[in-house]
Amino acid sequence: MSSIIKLNEGNCQNCYKCIRHCPIKAISFSGGKVQIIEDECVLCGTCVDVCPQNARFTTDHRPKVLELLKGSDPVYVTLAPSYKSYFTDLTFEQLSAALKAVGFAGVEETAVGAYETSRAYAQLMAAGEMENIIATACPSVVMMVERHYPAIAQWLAPVYSPMMAHAKMMKAKYGQNIHVVFIGPCLAKKEEAMDPLAGGDVDYALSFNALRALIEGAPQGESDGEAVGTAHPVSRLYPKPSGILKSIEPEGYGHYRKVCVDGVENCMELFSWLESERPTGLFIEANMCAGACLGGPVMRRAGISSFRGRMEIDDQPKPRDARPAPSAACELDHLRLFRGAPKAEPIPTEEEIRAILAQIGKTSPEQELNCGGCGYETCRDKAIAVYRGKADVNMCLPYLREKAENISSTVIQHSPNGTIALTEELEVLDLNPAAEEMMGLRRESAVGQIIPEFFGDDTFDRARESGRPAMKNEVVVGEGVSVEETVIYIRENRMFIVFMKDMTAENENKKKLEGLRMHTVDTAQKVIDKQMRVAQEIASLLGETTAETKVALTSLKKSMEQGEDGAL
Repeated sequence: MSSIIKLNEGNCQNCYKCIRHCPIKAISFSGGKVQIIEDECVLCGTCVDVCPQNARFTTDHRPKVLELLKGSDPVYVTLAPSYKSYFTDLTFEQLSAALKAVGFAGVEETAVGAYETSRAYAQLMAAGEMENIIATACPSVVMMVERHYPAIAQWLAPVYSPMMAHAKMMKAKYGQNIHVVFIGPCLAKKEEAMDPLAGGDVDYALSFNALRALIEGAPQGESDGEAVGTAHPVSRLYPKPSGILKSIEPEGYGHYRKVCVDGVENCMELFSWLESERPTGLFIEANMCAGACLGGPVMRRAGISSFRGRMEIDDQPKPRDARPAPSAACELDHLRLFRGAPKAEPIPTEEEIRAILAQIGKTSPEQELNCGGCGYETCRDKAIAVYRGKADVNMCLPYLREKAENISSTVIQHSPNGTIALTEELEVLDLNPAAEEMMGLRRESAVGQIIPEFFGDDTFDRARESGRPAMKNEVVVGEGVSVEETVIYIRENRMFIVFMKDMTAENENKKKLEGLRMHTVDTAQKVIDKQMRVAQEIASLLGETTAETKVALTSLKKSMEQGEDGAL
């Protein structure tokens, strides 16, 4: 199976919404990424619809179709009858003119092929050889039966869908070298177009929104005066619920009873019942989308109610029906083929399931909340998906929340700082062991009470008014314990959180350091004073010695001068 539905990983937020809504759980989560399990997907389009981030999108084959139009071989369009619900502003004649303007050789309604498909169903019922007959017009139904209900796959009608039947009829009329493009509201038709077992005569399938973009530059108001219709307008009812049943004459059913169902859940319920009860004599029209093709993925994405189409589409002849499509003259031998039963998935034992559940703290049935947050209906379903490699064991929101809360609680309980939760009226909600020790309280007696030390403390008012943490450097609590207080106000919960850091030891250290500093200063001053005294004493002694030396030298000088005079 090719990748029809793709993922924009940059947009995906791993919210599990696509897993929760996927009816057959064809989406896996591993390695932090979601991924479609292509061999199980039935292309119902639900995951595209529900993704809140628009991370899911579908393959657009418009560029490939434009390449076909550049070639030499003619390209024809088979247009689904549900166009009338999507294009309320354009008639078939106007769409035909616009498509021819962009290069298509011709445009016909898929209803032409639908008549041939209904004829083949009637032939099967006339033969009466099949126990039950499941109509195969809806490719999603075919995929669901093949991949998830193989026990009833032998009841799939070996009949081409209207799209494929019409393509074969076109090639029989216009030549095998032509290209055929289907345009409709269905994602699964993109896969059917590329599936050789489905017929292999449709090159690409486009959606109605792709058609809108394709003809954007073409004239929109012109009408194709040569637009063709169908000789069997009742076949236009195919996209409506019970449309197939209404296209077959009552006598065409023989001994078969008619059953019609639409919507994924209803189809699954019916197929499960067919598997278990094994009834016979049923002709079943099953449509994967609620509202049949009128409620297809493209319609849903455009916000178009299926009831609009129910009102707009009828089996009344149109003027163009006077010119039946040339391809309608062809008849087919239907030999639609199907795939064999898929490989059976491994089934875990009860012990293996319990071991997986134990990894996320679920050791008893009471702990299995079955909340569906992971995308699976029950915890056991999720455990089986883990066993099969489709899910991550940690995809459990209650477990992750409890784990996170336990870690937070452990951190708070073992923090050396006191933590107290208070109401707006300053009544204690909870406190940790460090706060108990600082305050000299016991948790059991403190909860619901008001702590006297917090009376008149403006820190709480400042925190509430500013919306920011408010601090107070020196608060004495309990039996003389000095703390640094930080108050946070949580507005959405209307509560205060008080964090207290015990400053007692730090303050004692500060006092010791201050005392040591003062002692050092005093000692230094004494040393300075002593040094000054010594300096003064030395200076005094030096002064006396200098004076005495001066007197002695002066006397000596005079004696020497007198001696020299006497000698002369």
